[in-house]
Amino acid sequence: MKLIVLGSSSSGNCYLLQSADRKQTLVIEAGIAMAEVKRALHFDLSGVVACIVSHEHNDHAKHVGEFLQCGIKVLALPSVFEAKQVRNRAFCKEIEPMHGYKVGHFKVLPLPVVHDVPCVGFIIEHDEMGRLLFVTDTMMLEYRLPKLDHIMIEANYADDILQWNIDNGIVPQAMRQRLEHSHMELGTTKEILRVNDIADVKNIVLIHLSASNSDSRRFKREIEQCTGKLTYIADKGVEIELNKEPY
Repeated sequence: MKLIVLGSSSSGNCYLLQSADRKQTLVIEAGIAMAEVKRALHFDLSGVVACIVSHEHNDHAKHVGEFLQCGIKVLALPSVFEAKQVRNRAFCKEIEPMHGYKVGHFKVLPLPVVHDVPCVGFIIEHDEMGRLLFVTDTMMLEYRLPKLDHIMIEANYADDILQWNIDNGIVPQAMRQRLEHSHMELGTTKEILRVNDIADVKNIVLIHLSASNSDSRRFKREIEQCTGKLTYIADKGVEIELNKEPY
């Protein structure tokens, strides 16, 4: 299984999970224009089994309508379809937290998370990669999840970098309150990884880093020191093998 990062920031989020034979692709998030998705797939959408969307904000859901127009099934909370005014279109599949769904050979379980709008993370299963946790745009994760093989998790900001930026007038003071109630701080990311069973985890991918309140090299180093696991930053264009076996 290959993970292809098309975007992982407030400018737009979109990730592709592509099977080894390239016959099945699951898209995570619709925050990138369909034209870029088509280019990444060499203009062949026949293998796209679905797009799953975490919440209604534009950097995650702006292009939902384009996916639907291309005949791609979109799985999302009702609030996503309502916000984008596409609720009654074909290929809309409303999901409920803690209910399982199957698209192609992928199994998807939405997990409710804490954001400033209704939002879910996902546990995604496939025979090639095992169990992947995907969680973004939340201040915390309340679950302890066993037997994970891969983790894609937000590490949006570090408190000390944010405070320095506030003190130096780079970001407004109001930014702190919003981030504290809607996005994951580096220390929270570490704690989630500490309390969960990550013995079988092969890869940790840090997603949705803030452009001004993060430090990708530091975040990668500290997560690797904390977990002992190979850690990647989800920069645009990055491709990562997510296999069930480590080799």
